[in-house]
Amino acid sequence: MKDRRTTLLVDLLELRRPLPAILGELSALPWDCDELLVTLGPEHVVTVLQRYLSGEISSADVEDWADAVELRDGISADPDDPAAQAIHELANPLITRPLSMHSASTLVASLTGLQPN
Repeated sequence: MKDRRTTLLVDLLELRRPLPAILGELSALPWDCDELLVTLGPEHVVTVLQRYLSGEISSADVEDWADAVELRDGISADPDDPAAQAIHELANPLITRPLSMHSASTLVASLTGLQPN
């Protein structure tokens, strides 16, 4: 089961497949996981935001993805890490800021150290 959970968590972080399919498979596993199996990195957030910026996915898709990642057992994320802070912002647009092309570009720039377009 550990290997299956790890694979699904990587699928989630990388949004390799449609989110409902990943979440459906994760829901078949117990919610609690006592060990950290994967680590959230800035590359995960950047990749999803680039997909949003290219029009491949919507702001609602990004919000749903971030909500699924935030506080998920088995995913290691330091709350002070910029990637974790970005996940919090993306998962909670009503208390932070709505996702827009500008905010996505700004987040990508802050996570990569590059200037926004």
